[in-house]
Amino acid sequence: MSKNSLLLVDPNFKADTSANCHLLLKITNDSFSYAIINKDSEQINVIFDRQGCEDIAQVLKAAFETDGYLSQKYGAIKAAVHTPNFIFIPDEWFDADNLSVYSKFLGSDGKFHTKHHEDLGFNTLFSLNEKVEEKLPKNTIVYPQSSPLLALFSHLSGEALLIDFTAGSFNVLFVKNEKINFQNHYQAENAEEFNYFLLLIMEQLGLNDSIPVYLQGIINEDDDYYNTLLKYFNNLYFFLPARKQKSELLADMPQHYFSGLLALDLCE
Repeated sequence: MSKNSLLLVDPNFKADTSANCHLLLKITNDSFSYAIINKDSEQINVIFDRQGCEDIAQVLKAAFETDGYLSQKYGAIKAAVHTPNFIFIPDEWFDADNLSVYSKFLGSDGKFHTKHHEDLGFNTLFSLNEKVEEKLPKNTIVYPQSSPLLALFSHLSGEALLIDFTAGSFNVLFVKNEKINFQNHYQAENAEEFNYFLLLIMEQLGLNDSIPVYLQGIINEDDDYYNTLLKYFNNLYFFLPARKQKSELLADMPQHYFSGLLALDLCE
């Protein structure tokens, strides 16, 4: 196991019960994590996380070849996958029968996927890295990396900023007037780079120090990223998993680490 990885397993989990479970995969540009959740009991049976992945396609290939938990049969497999090739299209402008018309906006000639966000009134059109997509099981339901954040929209009220961190990047969702106002992903290798992008986001969105900022993923109180945020915002909160899955695995862990991963099970 990599020195950058974490594996937590419920000792009572039996692999032959996997048909009653969902496998959730979160694949960013620099990290890979998964969770196995029993849908009868909402029990989290397995949590895996690996940060600092230099070649995510190779990491996935090795994981599916060697990790026994990933070779089981599951009731559903959902994967949120990072891609820079995505656009949001309002329902009134979306033509599902003529997807090729949007290809010039994606910067890719690969296979297109679509996800309709019915409650939000728009669609995500996206394409994935073929080397990554081909490593996934054939019955995987794929989502863009933004989908778990979008699924948390109803858990935010008023004006709010939600930031999901990996060890080397972060994903941002801004809600205003009960609508998705902004969503994007950035790479930041250190707090200085994060500070630069944060100032840019604040300027573009007109954010002030009173807006509530919700944090999930790989961030801790008083680390460099947290202290950078404290320079500009007065209301910082760790965003815990929205669905109250049962697990003793997370009892001694910062639960906000896995909020983005577990939110994938909210995606339809």
